[in-house]
Amino acid sequence: MLRINPYNSLLKKIWDYYAEDVGKSLIHLGAFGWFLSSAAQLGMIVRNKNIDKKEKQFLIPQEIADGVINVGLYYTICQAIKKGCEQLLERGVFMTKRTFDTIQALKTTPNSNSDFIKAMSEFFVRHRLVKNSEGNLSDFYKGAINLLNKTEKEREKILSSSKNRMLWPVFGLAHTTKRTKQMRNMLNLGLKEYTLFKNGVGVIGAVGASILACNIITPITRNLTANIYQKKALKRNEIAKNANHFQIGYKLPVSNTYSQFKI
Repeated sequence: MLRINPYNSLLKKIWDYYAEDVGKSLIHLGAFGWFLSSAAQLGMIVRNKNIDKKEKQFLIPQEIADGVINVGLYYTICQAIKKGCEQLLERGVFMTKRTFDTIQALKTTPNSNSDFIKAMSEFFVRHRLVKNSEGNLSDFYKGAINLLNKTEKEREKILSSSKNRMLWPVFGLAHTTKRTKQMRNMLNLGLKEYTLFKNGVGVIGAVGASILACNIITPITRNLTANIYQKKALKRNEIAKNANHFQIGYKLPVSNTYSQFKI
């Protein structure tokens, strides 16, 4: 019996985790790269014997602060921008033509697209057709497909138990096998295109955010932090210098008379 290589299983899990969200993989890899870079720089300072101990007292805390800033700001900024771009898609603020045509074909009320998506998503969550939802377009697609995959009796039971009667005309019309198949195909194509579109927007958002974080925000923050540590180091050196000067200024000479005593 053939054994599955554990590395292949690990690669498959990684692929499944990042397949539908390549932007997330770029952010995670970028943050990991910043971490390795900072760790290597810190290790070089600690192991370098040519650097004076006093200089290390300044360089090591500064490098640790730089590493935290690099990783923290990069991940936070990239994740926030990427999440914001995706939310505009999930709320239906921006959508492809196929998604727009799909919603218009299903919508039977004068409500806006955003209100329709939110109402449908909440309906699907209430009947456990999707796990959770915040009025997202992806949950609308998945919930509608899961509803159409049920039998006619199960679907009628779900729709009739809903307090929102405006939802009945949307899927109540799928009373024939042909109509159900047409709606399912339309929703599957819409979900596939929407997933690819969202993935592409996530990649563009992650790349744009990384450029902003790496070239503008992070360098400015690092310089400000370095100035703070530099001022502290200069202040410590000044205090130490003044202390040495104080000791020398008040040091009294010892008379040579005492040097004649021997014990």
